[in-house]
Amino acid sequence: MDDLLSGLTPSAIWLIAGALLIILELVLVPGIGFLFAGLGAISVGGGLIAGWIDSLSAQFILFFLSTAFWTALLWKPLKSFIAGKESGFDDMVGSTAVVFDQSIEKGKMGKVKWSGTIMKCQFDPEADGLEVIAPETEVTITKVSKGILIVRAKSPTDR
Repeated sequence: MDDLLSGLTPSAIWLIAGALLIILELVLVPGIGFLFAGLGAISVGGGLIAGWIDSLSAQFILFFLSTAFWTALLWKPLKSFIAGKESGFDDMVGSTAVVFDQSIEKGKMGKVKWSGTIMKCQFDPEADGLEVIAPETEVTITKVSKGILIVRAKSPTDR
């Protein structure tokens, strides 16, 4: 391992570490904060290339400060961006599903079959109408929340 790193400059090591941390965030463990640490490491690499820092202690201080900076700068926008996406299943809203296995009752979790997939569901709390929907009955998906379909009884005007 020493032979591998011995040929690299400190700036290259920081840039590689930053790229690996960002890839780790995107591929393996999203939501942990490796993105901010990766941006911090890239900032140190950039500082070394620019000649602003040279000592090892200055590198680690800049790493922690720049990680904190990137976190403070990007935390709220990224959180809003992710929350704005909601579930990624917006194409399901308005489509039809079929009650699967057992009746769906208001206030309880049930199951529906949508596009060949059996999914958990709940009644839409804002929907008026039936308290129980029998199996094999069509329902309309009104929302997707945390992987659970929110459904209501299908009305004649639904597609």
